[in-house]
Amino acid sequence: MTNQIATGMASGAAADAVKAIAAEIGGKLGVPPVLVVAFASTTQPLGEVTRALSLAFPTATVLGASTAGEFTERGDAKNSVAVFAAAGDFKVYAALGGDLKANPERALKAATEGLPRTVSGYPHRTGILLLDPLAGNGEEVTLLLAGLLGGNDPLAGGAAGDDLHMKSTFVALGNRAEENALVFAQIFSKSPLGIGVSHGHTPLSDPIRVTKASGNVVSEIDGRPAWDVWRERTKVAAAKHGIDVDKLAPAAEGGYLLRYEAGLANGAEYKVRAPLSRDANGAISFACGIPEGTVIRITESVPEAQVASAREAARRAKKHLSGRPIAGALVFDCICRNLILEKDFARAVRGMAEELGDVPLAGFETYGEIAMDAGDMSGFHNTTSVVLAFPRD
Repeated sequence: MTNQIATGMASGAAADAVKAIAAEIGGKLGVPPVLVVAFASTTQPLGEVTRALSLAFPTATVLGASTAGEFTERGDAKNSVAVFAAAGDFKVYAALGGDLKANPERALKAATEGLPRTVSGYPHRTGILLLDPLAGNGEEVTLLLAGLLGGNDPLAGGAAGDDLHMKSTFVALGNRAEENALVFAQIFSKSPLGIGVSHGHTPLSDPIRVTKASGNVVSEIDGRPAWDVWRERTKVAAAKHGIDVDKLAPAAEGGYLLRYEAGLANGAEYKVRAPLSRDANGAISFACGIPEGTVIRITESVPEAQVASAREAARRAKKHLSGRPIAGALVFDCICRNLILEKDFARAVRGMAEELGDVPLAGFETYGEIAMDAGDMSGFHNTTSVVLAFPRD
């Protein structure tokens, strides 16, 4: 059976957007999808979106996340719903786990214990993980899940967004949409799926050391309030973009922090960690834990590097398919890349589609990205494009 991918995107009220998208996807596929993934802005409540999609596609596994932006191969948008649908020779199973912040182990157990480990005739298993980043344990959850899976299965996914409000992010499975939760899906296929990951950030600051931290909250850097150090080390670079770091309005702080993220040395490259918000005492909350003693650099990027890295992620995903034709792709892309690229973000999206062979793709702008392949034990990312490519046969 030939695998097919269809995508759709629409704005307006949740019910109207889903109706338009469902009609578009149904017309493109011609057969019922087995997997539907929805990405919804804060304008369209995620629960309403996934409930409506479950009614429209009753035989599909429907999952989703709230976003900081949405896109398909045709371009990007805000205040919209984007949907990815896959039909063909796949078996898909999924579950949701709650209470993620207080008990990630229990959340993962709820999301994995009832799922099959093997399916006869479908030798390849790929995971999709969607989670609430405001729980602050994205890295821990990703590594715990890799351990539960045995470390041998590819894993891709993203951390939900809320249009930079940094207040409330949701994930959904079917009729359930929850904060402080995760959704895990397993795709069994006859041919392997391909994962590619790349970012375009380089260090801006000298090395600095986290001297006081608890979980995902960094209170002090080099013995000073983290917020003071962040503003000091980025002041000159931010001014070039018209940002006065000493006069930032509270509503602008989240976007500023996502422009200048933390980089942890990882061999010759850097793992990037997203600062999300700060408190009145100058402590900065990140999308995952950062231990005391960690040496970091504040990073930045330029538009051309972001476009090039998006294409590179697509090329890496394509390479994993070993020449098999591609049906389409799911993409998890950090919101900070949109902040850097602005109107050129559509060029990066278009570049990914072109590298994959002008195929349909859909995705969302995240607060964190997940990409892990066999033996790779550092699977939570920020400021990164993650591409999950589906083979056509």
